[in-house]
Amino acid sequence: MEKSVTKRHQNLWKVPQVNSGQQLECRIGTLELTIAHGVGEWMLFSRSIAEEEADAQVRFDLGEGVPEAVQERFVQVGESGRVILAPLLADRPIVVRPRQPVFLLSGQTTTLYLSTPIWLQILVGDPAVLLKELPVIVPSDTWFGPSTREGELCYAGRTQARHDPAELPDRPHRAITPLTIHNKASTPLPLEKVSLPVPMLALYADQDGRLWTQKLTLTRHEQGDLASIQIESSKTDGDSSLTRLAEPRIDSERSGMTRAFNLLFGDGS
Repeated sequence: MEKSVTKRHQNLWKVPQVNSGQQLECRIGTLELTIAHGVGEWMLFSRSIAEEEADAQVRFDLGEGVPEAVQERFVQVGESGRVILAPLLADRPIVVRPRQPVFLLSGQTTTLYLSTPIWLQILVGDPAVLLKELPVIVPSDTWFGPSTREGELCYAGRTQARHDPAELPDRPHRAITPLTIHNKASTPLPLEKVSLPVPMLALYADQDGRLWTQKLTLTRHEQGDLASIQIESSKTDGDSSLTRLAEPRIDSERSGMTRAFNLLFGDGS
């Protein structure tokens, strides 16, 4: 259980205390979440909404009573009304597809800013205990690899693949990954879909509450079908104002970061 709970609980959002007999309605991007505190128990109700309906600002509304609609109940004896909502990254790689095909020509380097949806840990009490972990957007599964025998189970996502992070809208439910790509091969590199190893990345927040991951650098070599990936150990883009919110789910050093090219840009379905 200890490993599944985020090690750090920075106050990214000022979540009100929910005393017994109260309920908290939360709106975090595409997630509508109700957390209710009953006598000796907590109750949850959640639903996802469309991206076009998502707000740029996180909202919390505290009220009296408990909701009529409840999906899950969690028994906990104690009077503490402390609630922590801790963001973290997905538990699988996310295959992102730019909305328009992008091609990186031979000998060129580019940096793309790709966004992926976050997960949320709901913790209550003092000391904090994990109630549940859930995605702010329920993702679809996809298999990514050249065949059904070679590849990995991932989540599917869409991104604008911007060159300038200032062009990305403010979305509290998505984290931005800067991906620098060096194409040293003699042929153009199609960026029709990219598998981002987000479980190997740490999560940060800037002073405006925008979420970031560590920067990734990928080099496509001329020889063979291997692509080397480097995860920057420091904070993304050298921004010293970022606060580290969550550790990587997977140790990248033990997993190895040189991967088959077709598992990063390959013919996955």
